[in-house]
Amino acid sequence: MRPRAYRLGLIFLVGMAALNALMLWRAGSEIAQGYGDFASFYTAGKIVQRGQASQLYDRRLQWHVQQEFAPEVRTRRGPLPYIRPPFEALLFLPLAYLKFAPAHLLWSILNVMGLFLFLFLLPRDLGDENHLYALDLLVCAAFFPLAYDLLAGQDAILLLLVMVIALRSLLAGKDFLTGMVLGLGLFKFNLLIPVFLVFLLRKKLRVFGGLMVTACVLLLISVAVVGPAALVGYPKYLWDLDHAVGVGVITAETMPNVRGLLVPLLGTRTISNLLHLFLAAVVLAGVAVTAHIWGTDNSDRNPRVTMAGFSLLIVVTLVTSYYANSYDLTLLLIPIFLLSRDFAAAQLIRGWPRTLFLSCVALLLFSAVWWVIALPINQFFWMGWVLLVFAVALGRTVQIWQHQRSKL
Repeated sequence: MRPRAYRLGLIFLVGMAALNALMLWRAGSEIAQGYGDFASFYTAGKIVQRGQASQLYDRRLQWHVQQEFAPEVRTRRGPLPYIRPPFEALLFLPLAYLKFAPAHLLWSILNVMGLFLFLFLLPRDLGDENHLYALDLLVCAAFFPLAYDLLAGQDAILLLLVMVIALRSLLAGKDFLTGMVLGLGLFKFNLLIPVFLVFLLRKKLRVFGGLMVTACVLLLISVAVVGPAALVGYPKYLWDLDHAVGVGVITAETMPNVRGLLVPLLGTRTISNLLHLFLAAVVLAGVAVTAHIWGTDNSDRNPRVTMAGFSLLIVVTLVTSYYANSYDLTLLLIPIFLLSRDFAAAQLIRGWPRTLFLSCVALLLFSAVWWVIALPINQFFWMGWVLLVFAVALGRTVQIWQHQRSKL
């Protein structure tokens, strides 16, 4: 990269990082009052702490608990619902012994520590001996989804850690361990199930076997936490929340995926059975296309193909998912860090794939657009177009690396 372009890039990143820091600082008082999503996690921890875990998905109990620690929140007509599986509630049990504000602060500190661990675990180019970790931190600070995750007190960084550890295992050829690690991400099963379907179509049966081991353990933990009856009623609880209005669950306009693009286009917030079938077909199509482009088991012998394929998997999973939020795009830090060096160098990846990739990264880092425009008018779904273009660029990148491998 030319020195002048590098300096301009640094100025841009510093500016976006400063904007993110400003938005977090301005939201500080509201976060302490319980406006963020962390309130639902803290509620789950409190319910388990009080021995009422069998009522974890009782919205009346959730509302009662939230009125105790967040009575000043005026934007809700009911509780901010806890929507994760029962086993994740145990993660917030220790935090429930603290008051809400200190618990949220500790959770934020743990998330920042997790981000540092992610950067440490991220696979690096063996030839990149002079890597600047300070630049990585600046990119993270400028990345809107990450800033929004910290503001909301969400758990996207936890899933980011799961994915990068799984990638390291995959690169090491430890397929069974890869599946076990990925299974830990089932607290967001809506994103993980398509991931496992891709590996299944790629005939990575040991990955699927590892998943089943972890899934069974988590299932037993969930039964032990809430009991069989609450666990059986969990899917209906989620379905009812998805179809309810004004219960603190995100709407389609805030989803950066195909669903987010379609529902506003159709001019309705309700989803018909036909549209449900279409969205299911979109997920399956994304799974099939990703598995086909990435190829079978032999393609993982080339680290570059594996990293590009894993990056494609992340982007396609996000854009085709039925349920996604802006903070889920924190996962895009993986393809950004893994592939930006190759695209910026323009040694092999050239032409339109390079242009599309770099343009998408620039838009993802342009936090001002998302803070000032998309969020205030509640239309983050436009990011879905960026992800679709991103997926096209990564799909072509996988094919290019596979072609290079075949020539060796």
